[in-house]
Amino acid sequence: MTFSIVVMYNGVKWVDKSIKSLVDSTIKDHNILVIDNGSTDETSTLISAHYPTVGIIKTGSNLGFGKANNIGIKKAFDADADYVFLLNQDAWVEEDT
Repeated sequence: MTFSIVVMYNGVKWVDKSIKSLVDSTIKDHNILVIDNGSTDETSTLISAHYPTVGIIKTGSNLGFGKANNIGIKKAFDADADYVFLLNQDAWVEEDT
């Protein structure tokens, strides 16, 4: 099982490019997890509405990139993930990445 983790902070303008690329990926047994790092915009609402299979953890405040990733990595390990892929909110993957 693979987990892709994306830490987002006020990332509305990146959601469709970044999250859609992961959703459209050909990776099998792939879980996508967004760590919303205290966003004050509609990041989480947009993800929930357009990408219902994507998990979201809301931190409630900006914990920083490293600490937020660690929350996602712990969740992945607790779910017995074989692989964890970290992706910045302003990046995306090709379909066969």
